[in-house]
Amino acid sequence: MDRSDGSGGLLAGAAIDRRRVLRGMAAAGALAGAGGLLGACGRTRAGSTVSLTGSEPRRGGHLRVGLTGGSGSDTVDPHKDLTYTDTARLQSLYDPLVQLNARAEVEYVLAESIAPAEDSASEWIIRLRPGVTFHDGKNFTAADVLYNVQRVVSNKFSGAHGLGPIDLKNTKALDAHTILVPMLKPFASFVEQLAGFWFYLYMAPEGFNPAKPVGTGPFVYQSFTPGSRSVFTRNPNYWRTGLPYVDTLTVVDFVDNISLQDALITGAIDAAGTLDGPQIATLSNSSGVRTVSSAGGSIVPFTMRVDRAPFNNADVRQALRLLVDRQQLIDSALDGYGTVAYDVFAPFDPDFDHDLVRQADIPQAKYLLKKAGHENLTVELVTSPVSTGTVAMATVLAEQARAVGVTINLRDVPSATFFGPSYLNWTFSQDYYAYSPYLPQVSQSMLPAAPFNETHTSNAHYTSLYNQANATLDEGLRKEIVTEMQMYDFDEGGYIIPAFVNSLDAYSTRLRGYGPAKVGQPLSNTDFMHFWFA
Repeated sequence: MDRSDGSGGLLAGAAIDRRRVLRGMAAAGALAGAGGLLGACGRTRAGSTVSLTGSEPRRGGHLRVGLTGGSGSDTVDPHKDLTYTDTARLQSLYDPLVQLNARAEVEYVLAESIAPAEDSASEWIIRLRPGVTFHDGKNFTAADVLYNVQRVVSNKFSGAHGLGPIDLKNTKALDAHTILVPMLKPFASFVEQLAGFWFYLYMAPEGFNPAKPVGTGPFVYQSFTPGSRSVFTRNPNYWRTGLPYVDTLTVVDFVDNISLQDALITGAIDAAGTLDGPQIATLSNSSGVRTVSSAGGSIVPFTMRVDRAPFNNADVRQALRLLVDRQQLIDSALDGYGTVAYDVFAPFDPDFDHDLVRQADIPQAKYLLKKAGHENLTVELVTSPVSTGTVAMATVLAEQARAVGVTINLRDVPSATFFGPSYLNWTFSQDYYAYSPYLPQVSQSMLPAAPFNETHTSNAHYTSLYNQANATLDEGLRKEIVTEMQMYDFDEGGYIIPAFVNSLDAYSTRLRGYGPAKVGQPLSNTDFMHFWFA
């Protein structure tokens, strides 16, 4: 069923997968697992890593990385990614067809090409990279792709989101390395949709057993304890010659960022991801540690339900966007680790409209509120520590709103409550997303049947524009359509996006091969195959 145009519900049961953001929840066993490590001895794939000494990479060593958010629900199933720790494991064991690299560009991985058949967005040809083998020695072929697609769609996993209106019944292998993918209607953004959601579309062998994970990735499964740690070994037959550099990889789950920070300082781990601004300041002054702030395209939007008062009035929504002092919010709530945004997402998309810029305009905000009949407006903003800076951003917004006579009462709830039954139904709240290109983000959160439509946007013209953009392969025409869609986001949408939020990581000075990454995934896009020890 097509879920890309707002007419279907392919992912109606998949909202649980959004909880990959709960990296600070349910990690009761993580600290104990980290403690055990004390006694023990980003995926870029684009060559954008940095060598801090200029020397050639060295082989060998045991890489230990730390993240927060592990729990008993941790997985090594390639289609059930929930948290950053899951991504770190899956990215090490498996490969996708395509993905976004550290520069937020589409990069082919197991696919050599994905192109429209006969210049039609209704049929696509996927050509696979030859000579790739799974960890068990089996060749990777078109049959494996068909198996993974069938599994994802039939189970309504979130990876189905990137497959759009796929005609599953008529999708078939043309030969061992070629797949024909027909669509039920044109889907011109197919490649970028696949890349935007690569972490849900890793390739496993046909008929695989999730309890015994086998992939084509740079590391081979050795052990896995949910909520504690995972251990992998170097894949000696990896299709990327010479990679990975290290002999073993251990991913450790920590209960909180303080224990994560301490483990890095004491040398219990070699890299720590998803840190907070004050921690970066502390770690920057620690010997043996180097910090990296990646200016990326991640967003933490304030979400206004456009179908519920007072936000069913576009003037109210625009007034709230106009009252925001964006740089002040970044400086105060994010310790300066962010870039000013103007309520439109996907800054690295080639069709992103950089001319859509606004400054705080208190008189105009007051005028719009008066016009809407909402002078002295009082609203409740539901916030939660689900991502870097969420509660702090909410606090600063509430302070800034006083300048226009708006009272924002904060309701700070636990993460479990935030992502409980009321998730996606709060009237005024927050959420967060790693970077996606524009149309994949729209299909994720801005269409009537989008799986994460927190704003309950249901604008017929906007949906029609999305379908028109997917119906054409003409880049110029598509840019015109997407520009019009961004004007809706800017003037009438249900998001307040004050900043593109930086990703904050830290590394042992012994480690090399990492670099900044724009997508928002931690630790250089969890690109562990390029990491090496000086």
